[in-house]
Amino acid sequence: MDKLFWSSALGALATALATPATAQEQPAAAGASAAVPQAAADTARAAPVDHANDADVVVTARRRAERLIDVPVAATVITPAQIRQYDLTSVANIKILAPQVSLDRGFTGSGTSITMRGVSSASLDAGIEQSVLLDFDGMAMSRGRILNDALFDIESVDVLKGPQALFFGKNSPGGVVSIKSADPTRTFSGFVRGGYEFNADTASIEAAVSGPITDKLSARLALFASQSQGYIHNMNNGVPDLLRSAATGSIFVPPAQSRLGAEKKLAGRFTLKYEDGNFDATFKMLVSRYQGQSLQSFDEVMGCPVGRARPGAGAALLDPTGDCKLDDRSSQGWLSPTIINLWPQVKAHDNGRPFSSDDTYLPTLTLNYTAGKIKLTSVTGYYDYAYVSQGNADGTAYSQFWSYSNEKNKSFYEEVRAVTSFDGMFNVAFGGHYEQNKRTLYVGGANGALLPDATTGKFHAYDNEQHNESTAFSGFGQLIVKFSDTLELAGGGRYTWQKNKINSFSTFVNSNAVGILPVGTIINGEKSADNFSPEATLSWHPHRNVLIYGAYKTGYLAGGYSNPGILASTATKDTLSFNAEKVRGFELGTKASLFNGKLTTTLTAFSYKYTGLPLTSLLVLPNGAPVYATQNAASTITRGIEFEASYRPARNTTLRTTASYNDAYFQSFPIAQCYAGQTVATGCIPAAGSIPAHQDLSGKPVYRAPDWVVTAGIVQGFDLSSQYRLTLNADLRYTSGYYTGLNLNPVSFQKGFTLFNAGARIATADDRWALSLIGRNLTNRRYGTLGVDKPGGIGEVFTVAGEPRAVLLQVETRF
Repeated sequence: MDKLFWSSALGALATALATPATAQEQPAAAGASAAVPQAAADTARAAPVDHANDADVVVTARRRAERLIDVPVAATVITPAQIRQYDLTSVANIKILAPQVSLDRGFTGSGTSITMRGVSSASLDAGIEQSVLLDFDGMAMSRGRILNDALFDIESVDVLKGPQALFFGKNSPGGVVSIKSADPTRTFSGFVRGGYEFNADTASIEAAVSGPITDKLSARLALFASQSQGYIHNMNNGVPDLLRSAATGSIFVPPAQSRLGAEKKLAGRFTLKYEDGNFDATFKMLVSRYQGQSLQSFDEVMGCPVGRARPGAGAALLDPTGDCKLDDRSSQGWLSPTIINLWPQVKAHDNGRPFSSDDTYLPTLTLNYTAGKIKLTSVTGYYDYAYVSQGNADGTAYSQFWSYSNEKNKSFYEEVRAVTSFDGMFNVAFGGHYEQNKRTLYVGGANGALLPDATTGKFHAYDNEQHNESTAFSGFGQLIVKFSDTLELAGGGRYTWQKNKINSFSTFVNSNAVGILPVGTIINGEKSADNFSPEATLSWHPHRNVLIYGAYKTGYLAGGYSNPGILASTATKDTLSFNAEKVRGFELGTKASLFNGKLTTTLTAFSYKYTGLPLTSLLVLPNGAPVYATQNAASTITRGIEFEASYRPARNTTLRTTASYNDAYFQSFPIAQCYAGQTVATGCIPAAGSIPAHQDLSGKPVYRAPDWVVTAGIVQGFDLSSQYRLTLNADLRYTSGYYTGLNLNPVSFQKGFTLFNAGARIATADDRWALSLIGRNLTNRRYGTLGVDKPGGIGEVFTVAGEPRAVLLQVETRF
């Protein structure tokens, strides 16, 4: 373990636990009583298993506090008890409890691919915003860098499926994952939780202290630290440099780290909440530091074409220690010191080793003022991150391709809204949103064996900078008409205007490289667009605990400018421009709470048509030069049915099941990427004129969109004595087969699989002490998530595999 890392983490923890001690010694605030039960938001003392009626869970999907069963939105709510039950300390693991959403690591570009109901945006292009919006404490963000950061001290996670045009950010055509951290409590409380996971050798500690400072002001401090040694074993011990020796004089390619996927996370969140009658203000400051071994350290070759025994650097040079299956083994080389020593952008980070880091600062301020039946809200947020990633981009011992992708981002967000709660027939919600983003991407690559540059002597191919700015304004409004106690009509829309700017140029191009934008050529672009997205929902409550609704929904995500890894010599502001994504469709749903709340069910059917879904492909131009290009798929259809149920036959027993069927396919996608090795006989149309080689995917299934996802689980509690309680949980998740790669390379097809999770928890009756054993993917089923053709290969497919078996021992105390 890193002694400096853990001494810093434990020192911060000791300070956190000591700081609020004075609050414990203060008398109770005027009018407060220690005997008053804590609010549902008090996660510091939340029960380990949620026995409440699911129908009474409160959500703010329409920016007003409503019972889940009263909200005409397909939503899954994840409680603090469920988060602890599975130790969900990363955003990616949300899919364990919300099977219709997948949040997966990417390779380069944006580094993340978020999929919901078969709809996702490409991860290979850093210029693309995600179709599925992330909302952290009211700060809407459509970029996925925060996926790497720790998920800790969380009050709730709401997964809202389908377009959510009205209430979240400038728009969210694919859905919303809304994450709310815990607020301060009215009495002094806290917890410390430590754990160790045995497969990746991950040690972690999480803690929070919370309580009043005055009768109107309360505070909360939460900390998280973890360190993982990684679970992927690098089989490469270094190889003779058969690829670059003639060009560089290098004779040996050293290996990357022996264990790949190692990570360190250190994060803290400080919260202040002021409450005075009809006014409250909450300030939250998240500071997070992530360090790893590059996005590419998680890559594995999931398969090779027929006749290919091992992955290779080109057709002839096979990797002696690589394989063609998902087995938590990889073969990754480092890079010759000959190249690194002349490449300052790479050498600056860990002396050029595979490396990644992400420094995040996320302050938010939420103001609420209630004037009678009108609630006014202001949310102000600022998202600042500095991201670095560099590593092996071809997954072989020879490091044929090596790249870095560093990013700096500053985003300002402001939203104001008013929501009414009149007793009469009409209620309204309306407001406005402003967003300003400035982001710079620094990219470079070493592509194959290049002779030294004639001027500088450098051996890598290129470096470039891509500067991006965007400004967005939007206004939204909704009118709710309650015709009776049982019948409601809600209608409204959001108007959005957005302007994008780009300024891209190469800062270095090797004189021996071809097809790359020359130094001195600058691509400047500016464009703006606007849109109005309406929606309407009719809801009928035949009974207080039964809801039937139908909705017409639309959505919009503005277009922008591509940020490809390589700026091709043919690139212009027009070739880098991509258009907006739009969606429209219908949704029918019913929710019910039966048998005095013992059984809750939801059933939803949906059908949506997406036009202009931005997808990134590796295309081969007529001159033979490869280039990543972002295209708008002409139209995509997603339609299906979802079922969720929770049944509590007894006080200590909870049964849960979900089943979703989704038919997602490209209605029209005539110019799509051919996969490596694809022939005319198998559908690849040769390049002609300005049109690159391509295939027609119209009518074919959308990638990363399984037809079926089915889950079933049980949570069973036992009273061992008056002092101790045992809770057991187990669940299965079946996912049918799907293509991991956009180009539907047959090698990228992931067969159907089943995951098994289970756990046990022994706690004292007052829940002050607990010992947990948590297991995820206990059968160690290896599966691909997002696949791409391996650079330099002849049809091999790269993927970031889903999490392998994880067994965690955890101890916690509460006070």
